[in-house]
Amino acid sequence: MKAGGTRARARFCALLALALGLALACPLPARAGQGAPASVPATAAAAAITAPPGATPAPPAIPAAPIELWLEVSVNGAATGAVARFTRGAQGLRVDADTLRELGLDPATLGFGEARERDLDAIPGLRYSFDAAAQSISLRLADDLRTPLRLQARNPREVGAGSASPGMLLNYDIYAQPRAGSSAESRASALHELRWFDARGAISSTGVATLHGPGRRYLRHDTSWSWADPVALTSLQVGDLITRSLTWSRSLRIGGIEWRKNFDLRPDLVTYPMTQIAGSAVVPSSVALYVNGMQQFSSTVPDGPFVLDQVAGLNGAGQATVVTRDSLGREVATSVPLYVDTRLLAPGLSDYAAAFGLPRRDYGLRSFSYAARPALTGSLRHGLTDALTVEAHAEAAAGVANAGAGALIRLGHAGVLHGALAASGGGDGSGAQATLGYQYLSPRFSVDVQSTRASSDYADLGTREGVPVNRVNDRITANFSPSAGQSLSASLVAYRLAGHDTARIASLAWSMRLGEGVYLGVNAYQDLGQTSARGVTASLSFSLPGRIGASVGAGRRAGQPSWNLGLNRSADFAGGFGWNVQSATQAGQRYGQGQLQYLGSAGQLGLLVQDGGAGVTAAFNATGALVAMDGAVLPARQVGRAFAMVSAGVADVPVLQENRVIGRTDRHGRLLVPDLVPYAANQLAIDASGLPLDMRVRATNVEIAPRLLSGVVAGFALERVRAASVTVHGADGKPIAIGTPVEVNGGESTIVGHGGMVFVEQAGDDNRLVLRAREGDC
Repeated sequence: MKAGGTRARARFCALLALALGLALACPLPARAGQGAPASVPATAAAAAITAPPGATPAPPAIPAAPIELWLEVSVNGAATGAVARFTRGAQGLRVDADTLRELGLDPATLGFGEARERDLDAIPGLRYSFDAAAQSISLRLADDLRTPLRLQARNPREVGAGSASPGMLLNYDIYAQPRAGSSAESRASALHELRWFDARGAISSTGVATLHGPGRRYLRHDTSWSWADPVALTSLQVGDLITRSLTWSRSLRIGGIEWRKNFDLRPDLVTYPMTQIAGSAVVPSSVALYVNGMQQFSSTVPDGPFVLDQVAGLNGAGQATVVTRDSLGREVATSVPLYVDTRLLAPGLSDYAAAFGLPRRDYGLRSFSYAARPALTGSLRHGLTDALTVEAHAEAAAGVANAGAGALIRLGHAGVLHGALAASGGGDGSGAQATLGYQYLSPRFSVDVQSTRASSDYADLGTREGVPVNRVNDRITANFSPSAGQSLSASLVAYRLAGHDTARIASLAWSMRLGEGVYLGVNAYQDLGQTSARGVTASLSFSLPGRIGASVGAGRRAGQPSWNLGLNRSADFAGGFGWNVQSATQAGQRYGQGQLQYLGSAGQLGLLVQDGGAGVTAAFNATGALVAMDGAVLPARQVGRAFAMVSAGVADVPVLQENRVIGRTDRHGRLLVPDLVPYAANQLAIDASGLPLDMRVRATNVEIAPRLLSGVVAGFALERVRAASVTVHGADGKPIAIGTPVEVNGGESTIVGHGGMVFVEQAGDDNRLVLRAREGDC
């Protein structure tokens, strides 16, 4: 009850004293000292109240000076564990701003303004109950005065600086085709990636070597050194690289240096604007979030307001539903329409790249061919608001300069409009390019429209290298899904190169799920400039027992019929055989092929046999990797962006990645785990249940965070245990008493068990046991 309830209690005490003829002693409250708060009495009356017969007792006098109270505080029924300072004056209880801050409340939200102290009764939306006997106060605030509980709908992985063990690896893909027929020649080639890595970064070089046959030579593709900072999300690359571009600009191969923001370092990080959904629970409840009918998050909340942050899980239009359920099973569902576009950037987030170097020429034909003069490029994207992302791009080289700007604007729940303008100038004149587009995505209907037009003199760095800009590039795509498992889409594409006529191609596609694992699809296209350039195909795919997939298709293209039949089974991830067979006719030419694959822990082997009408040919393929690290060279499957070498020291131990068996250690106790997430905590473990009884492992699982393009040694400390059971007895031949302390080899301590048994966990060649018996040491 409020302060008025305290005065009513005083009157009640006076009447009770009059009826019983007793005096009620009510000592004055004590002020808090310099140390802990002092105890406070129930009332402020200093003596008994006596009234003449028949008279109405007068209320106790309120002291002129405010009385200081130290009360135990609860907020909305939840104990805070705090004892806070309040004052009691003529108008009731008061509180100051510092006390509210200590209780986790915001004085500004409660309307304090410039005031340092306010009456509790004068704060709108605040109710309280003061228990003078228990020296406690219960505050109850309206939802709009409380700080909402923030819940994260997504839990991104923790990221660290990452680690790398020095090492080298070779990813390879070898292809060999023996001689077939009198005119054919045998040939063999190998595509490779050679990588060196340590804590300072990684050096990577790729190329292809023609080992046998015509044109025998080595052709280098790319060589570069890279370094990344996963905390700042930036990366540096020196060497051969492809410059960053926007949707309305073009990339370029150069040999030089690039500094950029790199969100790829955190694939779990959401860079686009995410929705916040607010709600309130009357009593402690469970909360579940559903996005387009699929549960994304669940948790429990106390009573009061809450906010769900980072609501993701869709691209385009959708609906988020928050369901609160109390202990009695009563549900309240709140739905909120959403529109998410992953191309937008969250407010305040920037994505940028800057590169400088020599443009690459004759890529894939010559190992070292670069322009004589350098080029400079730069791109920037920045999220201004949830609905607006701005873009800019510039590039320059000898004889040409290009710059432009653009924006993406979200139109509420009606889609996203994007556009850009760019201009160029140089020795060949000046030109301009304009891009305008619109996109709307929803589960039922989607449309994507974009048009780019460039003047005849518009140029960029690609134009300088002999690749002209499209003068017209239009695209219209629409998709309609009338029901689950059914989709109908249509598109129109138009483009025109300099000096050529505009080409326009229309296409139509329809697909439908006929049952579990059965799909039917029909595709058709028409070149609007050439009546004869058209085609239509229909295909049916379905699943068979034993993880076998089958497909059958037929169609007609440029007046020629075609058909195909196929069966396939992929190799298990843990290893094993896979195969596929295919027979088809296209443009009057019949061919067939069969392929057999074997996937093992050291790579994959494949055999391909083809019959194209001119004869039967065969080809062999081998892919894998060799890793040199931790003083060993280990064969493995092809290695991706990050990996680990498990070192257990014991052969044939099962190794698990994220609770899934990935393989077994080799005879040296090692296994390479090829595909890990860089900079994230990857869970690796060993199954110790199959270890020999005399082996002990200190920890069966580890968390490792390898750097990008690097590897880490994941060691498991296995040791062989030499144990012994020893029976000890006294001079009388009876077992030593149970519980007698025993010192083993001057260090380890144990006790005597039943029958005088002592278990020695680590036994040496010579062992000394000292029994600390009551009769003395032995």
